[in-house]
Amino acid sequence: MDIEGTNNSSKERFVECLTQQLSELELLESMYPNKGDLLLCNKNIKDIKSFIENNSEYVPDNLDFTLNLFNNQFKIEISINLPSFYPEEEPDVYIRCNQLNRMQETLINSQLQEFMKTINRGELCLYTIITWIQEHIEDIKLSEVLPAEETNTSKLFDEKFSRLWVYSHHIYNKKKREKIVKKAKELNLTGFCLPGKPGIVCIEGETKDCEDWWREIKCLNWQKLVIQKSEVLECLENDRKFTNFEELQFQSNNNTKFSNMSEFSKFMNLNGFQSIFNELFGL
Repeated sequence: MDIEGTNNSSKERFVECLTQQLSELELLESMYPNKGDLLLCNKNIKDIKSFIENNSEYVPDNLDFTLNLFNNQFKIEISINLPSFYPEEEPDVYIRCNQLNRMQETLINSQLQEFMKTINRGELCLYTIITWIQEHIEDIKLSEVLPAEETNTSKLFDEKFSRLWVYSHHIYNKKKREKIVKKAKELNLTGFCLPGKPGIVCIEGETKDCEDWWREIKCLNWQKLVIQKSEVLECLENDRKFTNFEELQFQSNNNTKFSNMSEFSKFMNLNGFQSIFNELFGL
């Protein structure tokens, strides 16, 4: 991951963010010292430290780890991915719990996303988020006692189906590309993967399945991989735009590593996604 072309101010900002990330990780490791409490998804701490000390010319992968907690009878798995410029950017946090069903998990993750929007950017906030989860997870278990057919007006019901738009700095690696497609098909998701630079992935299906796909794919090593936009679908049968999941090929004639944005724009427009195309690329 070459940083050639990155200006000094951006690099200084990046180094400052990484330094804060390592500091917060060390704090969490001291608070949760037992074996298995905190598990790193990628062993890139040395790469980050080397980059901070200016001994490396390559941008390290994002910090990605899982925190396993026991809170009364609840076993909570908190998956955390820190974007390059966290704490200036919002962290990616997802909760799993052995005492919650699929709908309850979806609800608490939705509520967590709303809570994180209230946190001021620029502040280290992982412990605040962890505390919020521990304080609210029992409330979800106690409050969600109605069967699904009786909760038609709930936010949970509204978010049963989703379409996610994922932006990557690039998607070249053959194994990653195969994983993206294979996992989507395993979960009965539809959409597409556009490899090259930049790389774009669209997945649509049940919200929980989309979250499972994202959770597994994001743990691969990426220079940049973010959910650029998330859509709520009222009815999957009516709102699904694609019939399967496939890899697109819109390569530039001049360089096979770059996606042909003109052809991709035509594809998006044909499928009614021109406004999404503009959002993906800030147009």
